[in-house]
Amino acid sequence: MAHPNQIGERIFNVQSAGTAGSSAAVTNTTHHKLDNRSIRQIMVYSATQIYFNFTIAETDVSAANDLIIEQNTLTVLNVPHGLLKAGGDEIYFNYNSTSTTTGAVRIVEC
Repeated sequence: MAHPNQIGERIFNVQSAGTAGSSAAVTNTTHHKLDNRSIRQIMVYSATQIYFNFTIAETDVSAANDLIIEQNTLTVLNVPHGLLKAGGDEIYFNYNSTSTTTGAVRIVEC
């Protein structure tokens, strides 16, 4: 019997909603550790605009360097497994609000 969240060979892991912290401090960054090496993509839906990065350790976001996901938009991102060649065993999706407005961030690993 197939996993209830499985379509073909892919399993979708719905994560508990996180919160994008206020950009008043980069230390408000949320560090979401991806479940395992088999996660190829993540789907992200954020109630507020967020900065994000992928790293092999918990790393705060940088307003000067990191990419942005618009609020109220479903975005599909490929997980950069090439980061593991840098010596890490885990990949983190780090995010923080681009403003002082905080909001829910929903992540589905697939």
